[in-house]
Amino acid sequence: MKFAQVLGSLLRMSQPGAAKRLCDNAHWIRNNPGCWTEVVPQQKYKRRPPVMFGEVAVNFAELYPPSMPAMGLISIERGQVIGPHGWLVTPDGSLLYENSWYGSDFQAKAWPVKSAQRKRVKGSCLSLASDFAAGNYGHYVLDCLARAGIFLKSGRTFADVDYVYIAEPPSQSAQVLLRMIGIAPEQCLWAQQATIETDLLLGTTFPGTKRNYPAWMTTFFRDLLGPELPSPHRRIYVPRSGVRKLINESEFRPVLERFGFEIYDFKTVKDEARYFAEAAIVVGAHGAGLTNLVFCSPETKVLELIPSDHVWPYYYTITESAGAQYAYIVGQSLGSRPKGAWGPSPFDFEVDLTTFETAITTLCQNK
Repeated sequence: MKFAQVLGSLLRMSQPGAAKRLCDNAHWIRNNPGCWTEVVPQQKYKRRPPVMFGEVAVNFAELYPPSMPAMGLISIERGQVIGPHGWLVTPDGSLLYENSWYGSDFQAKAWPVKSAQRKRVKGSCLSLASDFAAGNYGHYVLDCLARAGIFLKSGRTFADVDYVYIAEPPSQSAQVLLRMIGIAPEQCLWAQQATIETDLLLGTTFPGTKRNYPAWMTTFFRDLLGPELPSPHRRIYVPRSGVRKLINESEFRPVLERFGFEIYDFKTVKDEARYFAEAAIVVGAHGAGLTNLVFCSPETKVLELIPSDHVWPYYYTITESAGAQYAYIVGQSLGSRPKGAWGPSPFDFEVDLTTFETAITTLCQNK
């Protein structure tokens, strides 16, 4: 039995009637004329090479595809959306897997869908839900709220739908962004472990490819600030706690103080979008704290501190798409997983102090 068939069996067993097979967008669109609105055509990206500090180089171009697929809006009469993942299912039981975070790699992971209560919702519903967004600020902004950009670029407004299906905002900052985009909380159906069935389901493609984000996305977020953008002047250091923390971060504080860096604290910053739009330099360890780079200006310089066991292009592609200048240091993780291991690294890491000071000195020149 082929792997896709095995996955289909898992889906059928775990969520009876919700998904019986996998289906790509091209097949569904071809057989359902009028269900597709293309918003952003397929395009290739030529990104500038990053600036490396230290001895470990990263070939970021190997970590994402050479082009972005076409992005747009799919309408499904009597469609279903599964749980917090936001997986779209057609009336005949086809799961449109390419619109998930996994994209075309969905078939490589046999994720069974948990049995859940099915809820019938009358009217039209726009799904902005996406994998991992529940409880994670980074995925919430980059993968959920960015889908709103595709919807709005299609020429529609939120007044055109009865409901918006999305994960509940994981923080006060996410709530603010939800309102800035124009989505009222009272219009929201909070994504939970349930299958929603509605008269007309609208869903978007993923806003990029996994870990790889396009230029229109950073423009969409910056435009939320209005035409009068602030002048970049802040030097911001983004600390990290929890897993994959920088264990020798305290050694960097004197260097940061000498060069006039502010230590970012999301609990005390009332307007994170404007705060990062005011950034001349942003330095920080890989993690959700760097999500707000989507608001940075083309004048901003970014230095990402990357654990050797967790090298991904999220913030390189965001910085590049914003037209800003990206640099990085790879620090040594305290452990390493087997090659091809799935999921985030659990290991803390450290960065050489001399390399860090050299990078900061270089970035602060003429800033």
